[in-house]
Amino acid sequence: MTQHREPLPPINFEALAEALLQNAHNLVPRWLPGGTVLGHEYKCADLSGGRGDSCSVNLITGQWADFAASDEQGRDLISLYAAIHDLSNAKAAVQVAREERLESVAGLVKTAAGAPVVAAANPRPQPAPKPQKEREGWSTLVPVPDYAPAATFQHYERKPESLVHVAEYRVGDEHHGYVVRFLTSSGGKDTLPLTFCKSARDGAGQWKWKQWDEPRPLYLPGWTLPGGRTVVLVEGEVKAEVLQQLLDRVAPGVYCVASWPGGCKVWQKALWVWLAGCTVLLWPDCDAQRERLTRAEQESVKGDDAAKEALQARKPLLPEDKQPGMKAMLGIGQVLRDEHACTVQLLPIPKPGEKVSGWDCKDAIVEDGWTADDVLAFFGRAQPLPALAAQADDAPAGAAAGDDQPPKPLVPVGTGGGGVMPPLDPPMADDEPGDQGWLWPFYDKKKRRWDLRRSLVVAALQNDAKLQGCVAYNEMTKGTQVRKAWPWAHAQAGELEADSTLLLGLYLNDVYKVGDVSTQNIKDGIATVAYTERFHPVREWLQEQEWDQEPRLDKWLIHVLGESPETLSPSMAEYLKLVGRYWVLGMIWRVMQPGCKFDYCPVLEGKGGLRKSTMVEVLAVRPEWYSDTKFDLSRGKDAYEQVRGKWVYELGELSSFSKADVNDIKAFISSKTDNYRVAYGEQAQAFPRQCVLVGSTNDKKYLRDRTGNRRFWPVPVRHVIKTEWLERMRGQLMAEAYALYQQGGIVYTPSEDEEKRLFVPMQESRLQESAVDGELFKLLTREAGMNAQFINAHAERVPINALIKALGVDIGKATPALKGQVEAWLESNGWEFKGRQRVNGALESGVYFRPAVWPPELEAVAEDWTRQDDARPEPEGPRPGDLPPLPNGLGDQPTAWPGDDEPF
Repeated sequence: MTQHREPLPPINFEALAEALLQNAHNLVPRWLPGGTVLGHEYKCADLSGGRGDSCSVNLITGQWADFAASDEQGRDLISLYAAIHDLSNAKAAVQVAREERLESVAGLVKTAAGAPVVAAANPRPQPAPKPQKEREGWSTLVPVPDYAPAATFQHYERKPESLVHVAEYRVGDEHHGYVVRFLTSSGGKDTLPLTFCKSARDGAGQWKWKQWDEPRPLYLPGWTLPGGRTVVLVEGEVKAEVLQQLLDRVAPGVYCVASWPGGCKVWQKALWVWLAGCTVLLWPDCDAQRERLTRAEQESVKGDDAAKEALQARKPLLPEDKQPGMKAMLGIGQVLRDEHACTVQLLPIPKPGEKVSGWDCKDAIVEDGWTADDVLAFFGRAQPLPALAAQADDAPAGAAAGDDQPPKPLVPVGTGGGGVMPPLDPPMADDEPGDQGWLWPFYDKKKRRWDLRRSLVVAALQNDAKLQGCVAYNEMTKGTQVRKAWPWAHAQAGELEADSTLLLGLYLNDVYKVGDVSTQNIKDGIATVAYTERFHPVREWLQEQEWDQEPRLDKWLIHVLGESPETLSPSMAEYLKLVGRYWVLGMIWRVMQPGCKFDYCPVLEGKGGLRKSTMVEVLAVRPEWYSDTKFDLSRGKDAYEQVRGKWVYELGELSSFSKADVNDIKAFISSKTDNYRVAYGEQAQAFPRQCVLVGSTNDKKYLRDRTGNRRFWPVPVRHVIKTEWLERMRGQLMAEAYALYQQGGIVYTPSEDEEKRLFVPMQESRLQESAVDGELFKLLTREAGMNAQFINAHAERVPINALIKALGVDIGKATPALKGQVEAWLESNGWEFKGRQRVNGALESGVYFRPAVWPPELEAVAEDWTRQDDARPEPEGPRPGDLPPLPNGLGDQPTAWPGDDEPF
């Protein structure tokens, strides 16, 4: 039998939603406890409430959205109630109407007592309850675990081509996530965090477009915590990268740029403890926002965007401390100072309206063309945090007795300090330059104490007569150096010592009574002044030399070696002239044009006691520009650090190096720029080579490989070197070479013809001959016979395999090394490779053709390079040793050299 059921009355959803909206400020916090009201919105973690901002309800319109897990959203509070309780809209309307006594508004039937109408029984069985929807609940994982896959940056709304920047949040090996910037269709920007999250439901990990859970990590472009560096805080990842790159180029290891995610409205959620104890410079965005339109003004221009924009433009600018960027920075500065013991200073950005709204450090560098000097000068104008000055209305205790009494030392503005009141009144405009007017801007009259920031140290180094010129940046050593001795006992010019910062702070307090300046501010002040005062000691020394117009470059080396044209063949004399000339010119070019091509190494040959090393040191002019520390390329960057700041570096006992070491030295000589990270440096730097390498050896044969020997210039030494004359005349030698450099158009390296005629024979004569080399020479210079039908002095073509067999080696067991050694010997002796050719009727591979002159002429013996009638007495000193054999072509008859024992 069918049961009769009365039809339900229609529910008036619109009226009920409007009634609920009138009480939204009370209902929504009750439904979603734990959230916060921000303006006309109520924000919470999700549809269960809680602290957060992933779920938002508009208390004016009733629209809501939950992005925490399911991206649910609705148009009114009825749908919000339904989503919270997992009901249909109809059931939600009935239940909320009865809870809020709004049945009449919703059109529901109720009894006189307000009880619900009893419906007729339903004959169908009661359906099973709908399972409660389980929310996934993502939480961020910091740092990102090793098992996390690489992020793809694919967004559900943004196209890949709209991605314009990715900022990676990382500290050392700990990866925290990304902040990704997309361009919108309207030309704006959308900056979204991408973090690796863990599901509360099943523990699965996934990259999500979700903000970090609090506290949020800071963004450090250099991926390292500040340590002892000065922090420069900016708003935004892109501008942080631009500023960090500029500062690293000019002051590496001095500054650490930082930012935070989310913008100026959520700075409270960042992990500011990372900056605890640091000196922090705040660089806010220069915003130019105006006061908001009143509700009446908004109604008057409703629907007319042009009128609204014009009305907004007439509104006054917000005060500087109310502009969003400045307001955030002031709040951050107060937290850093009060909670994390930071020394905080504010950079003096332009006033609102002086620049385009939003002007920042990136605009200054990229658009306005600020250089590193401009930025560092801007840092020097940093001011105390305004919020600190506003906290004290009265003078500090101890000042009440009268202005003539010095105040007690206080915790300083910025970096420790206090001190006493200045002894003089502020100087007038017509005061003498010697007065201390430069110091007055750093005295806070209201608080009666000194503002001990970095710019005070900069001003002292630039204005104090005893401190002026003390520090400068040495372009030779690439570091800060003391040029003039500090004004305290036992101080001297030279390298900047660690104790100098402490003693400078003591000097400032003793002389000016300013109190204790922090060590970090002193270090930053020294680095700032030094960077603006640059010098190159070798260039300065060269500019001081005056050439007497007497040419010496072509003859000095022959003279100091104790030789003359009468004791040398013309070819040897020409060779030594060129070596002496190019040696000194190379030294000049290397310091005037660091990194220029000069991949050569003169090698002084001769027994011990002939002053070879002394000659090299004398050429370097000053002890600090010379070094002969043992050279070990196997220790990585140590070899590169050894040559930094040196003009001449001696490679002692070149023959003691192994074949592998010599190959490394050849590569090292060829380098024009050294790239490495200095000790305690933040990143690798480029150091253009400024030194010339010089070798010395006691052996006659020291070149182990037939390739790359063009870098070595053998210089035979038979007599005690005249180092006294060289020390007396080196200034004239360098002055002459420097004059040629200034003249321009001068060749400072050997030509191809000079190398072929003079240098190559000398280099080849220093090759160490192996047993294989000697046997090959014997095979190809013997006369033809029964056992030498094809491999002999008359062979026109020689297959490589036939030579290996002639050496008595089984061709099947010949190693590639042996084959390469044979080929290298043939090529170095002028044999030309022709590839596959017929030899004695058979087709052979790897065939070499004999040179035009073969067998080669006999090498000249050592005595052939001097005149036999040279009757000059031997100079005092060790007896000259046996000389290496004279190369082919250098045994011609000598030519006369006009002049006496010192022909210059």
